[in-house]
Amino acid sequence: MTKAKTPAGNTPRPVLDPDAELSDTTRKVLRQALADPRRYAGRPVNPLRAAVSLLARGGAGVAGAAAVWWWSGDVEIADPAADTSTIVGALEHLLQEAVDLVHTLLSVWPLAAGVVTLLCAGLVADRALYNGQLRRLATGQAHLVYPEDLTADAQELLSRARRAMTAVLDSRVHRDKWLDAQRNEAAFPRQEWAIAQVLRDYSRVARKDQREPQQVDNATVAELLTSRQRVLETSLQGIERRVAALEAYAEQVAEADARYAEVREIEQLAAGSDELLDLLARTAADDRAVAEIEGLTDEAAVVASTFTKALESAKQAAVAALPVQSAA
Repeated sequence: MTKAKTPAGNTPRPVLDPDAELSDTTRKVLRQALADPRRYAGRPVNPLRAAVSLLARGGAGVAGAAAVWWWSGDVEIADPAADTSTIVGALEHLLQEAVDLVHTLLSVWPLAAGVVTLLCAGLVADRALYNGQLRRLATGQAHLVYPEDLTADAQELLSRARRAMTAVLDSRVHRDKWLDAQRNEAAFPRQEWAIAQVLRDYSRVARKDQREPQQVDNATVAELLTSRQRVLETSLQGIERRVAALEAYAEQVAEADARYAEVREIEQLAAGSDELLDLLARTAADDRAVAEIEGLTDEAAVVASTFTKALESAKQAAVAALPVQSAA
């Protein structure tokens, strides 16, 4: 089986089931996790256990400050009536002032205890919120197909389908509502999800078969492996036909886009033909020039007819590329 490589510069992204019944919060967490995978790389942790370390360090600090505050309140180094003119008296006075200052500063230990309590409560709440986000992420991941779930050839098919759908959505005829824009915008995510699901199942079986021995002595086992390989190839060809239908739709839309651009250009030229006719009439009555300018109208009609045919072909290609919606 031929293995195709993912094109350079085409960064694969997970595919989300558009019909998954997920809350807005869960979808927000999924988007954040896809944008920054490291943000939710951890595991759920007991919120109270997460605060134990901070509580132990902060509590020990507050308890130590309270003990020193209580002790320093009863310390009397210098007699208030002692003579401070001597070296000993001055030194005792300075030491007493230092102790009093420490006592005053440590009197805020109840406030520090409150701060530690608030920090611990905030940490517990933050960890509980993070655990909830991890649970939502686990719920949402059941509705995702990741690039690593797919083999190289499966990733290439998914990339081709995405390029085709992006080309349609970016086209001028789509933006200007010449196509069924509402239908495209509703059908394409479901098409992408359906393709990704089948490719994930295919990739799971293909990787399993890659681990099977390629050379066996038993003819029955060899025939069974060959049969499985044919089934895998048939499955992949079925997806290729769906992707080819999307690509054919994109090609028809591109053709309609080109004709539409021609129509717009000719309309702009024709819109200025009156001014040009007046100018020619004032300078020289050149019948041939007038006829050429008036021919712009006929040319616009021809191109418009071509555009109409191209647009009709695009709509017919949409029916083939979006069978689910057409059946509905």
